[in-house]
Amino acid sequence: MEIARIKRIVFLCSGGGGNLRFVHKAIELGLIADAQIVAVLTDRDCPANAFATSVGIANRSIAFRDDGQRSLLAALDEHEPDLVITTVHKILHPSVVEKYRGRLINLHYSLLPAFGGEIGVRPVQAALAYGARFTGVTVHLVDETVDGGRPVVQAVIPTSPGDEDFDALMNLVFRCGCIALLMAIAVRLNGWPAFPGSSLQLMQRMCCFSAAVSLPGEVLSDEKFWQAIAATDIAGPGQA
Repeated sequence: MEIARIKRIVFLCSGGGGNLRFVHKAIELGLIADAQIVAVLTDRDCPANAFATSVGIANRSIAFRDDGQRSLLAALDEHEPDLVITTVHKILHPSVVEKYRGRLINLHYSLLPAFGGEIGVRPVQAALAYGARFTGVTVHLVDETVDGGRPVVQAVIPTSPGDEDFDALMNLVFRCGCIALLMAIAVRLNGWPAFPGSSLQLMQRMCCFSAAVSLPGEVLSDEKFWQAIAATDIAGPGQA
């Protein structure tokens, strides 16, 4: 019987590492088959490094501003990733994109192409200021354009007049982003179909996903689980 090869994931991070913690826990729970986070590479010393160290994942801060991002390319080559999750607040050099094309995915807090080019919570703030009736998240392939790569998984979150509590909305966006990222990893690594979509009730609100969600109900509703995953200032949950 052939033993399945473990797929290698590298995270690029800039901050709290909420998405990193979620994916690590999802792998522990067996929600992503035959996958392992083999390295965390950051553009600064940040909580993502501390988390990686605490769970035994190789990690280091590297220069993203050197010529052609050679340090990043060397680090990626060293770890031979099948997938690179680019939750880092830096634009990747074309040489990095070209070499790892099709293996780079990014999580953005909007329904791209709407409100592209912004980072962190700003796309959600822009959607509310514009009066958009929906916000959401997009996990997309990374190409040479800014937030212009083809979507892999998207999640739609209806807005409402009750969204004056921006922190609560961002908490919901963060959770949807984690789940969308999980599904995108499954799509890219294991060939799961991106369709049909599904809907979930999170924080007493309905969220619609473009991919079938496979996540235990007890995880979805476990507040202690989500609080431990976020583990950052909720004004910027999931900070790369």
